[in-house]
Amino acid sequence: MTTRQDVDKKPSTSYNVFLDQVDVYAQKLRRGTPNALTLGNLTCGLFSLIFAINGLHRFSAIFIFIAAAFDLFDGRVARALGITSDIGAQLDSLADVVSFGVAPAILAHTIQNWSFLMVIAFVSFPLAGAWRLARFNVHPTQGHFIGLPIPAAGLAVAFLAFFSYVSPLIMIGLALFMISKIEVPKL
Repeated sequence: MTTRQDVDKKPSTSYNVFLDQVDVYAQKLRRGTPNALTLGNLTCGLFSLIFAINGLHRFSAIFIFIAAAFDLFDGRVARALGITSDIGAQLDSLADVVSFGVAPAILAHTIQNWSFLMVIAFVSFPLAGAWRLARFNVHPTQGHFIGLPIPAAGLAVAFLAFFSYVSPLIMIGLALFMISKIEVPKL
């Protein structure tokens, strides 16, 4: 049986060219996996928006939950593979604003009847989440977060919305908690 070492000794073999090409594709797949997970997060956020706008509130909440699963694994996979990048971090933040800021706000707004308090919650929730993510990107922390992470806040709103409950006061409280200086331990 021919081994890889035997083939490497014969650089003119077509088998060696094939293995080199496989290595190239394997490296591309390896480098792209974390960003693919992040794009899965973003895609779930977009589907959540579509379902919320069409009145399918439970499906919208479920897609926020699925987005959280993608968000949980994208950074872990990147660190495990030793493939962290600035573009990956920025892409993750943009996906989080959509999936855990805008999507829960739209979901809540489509469930709750219009009120002045709901408008404040609708606007403040994604804005506070974006602010919190920008602050984290500029001043990253180790072992803890400053303020409530946006995925936790978005999941709280989605969980309540799954049961058709929306509270503008809870959303405003979560928004304030996201931009607070309170240290929240990392899980």
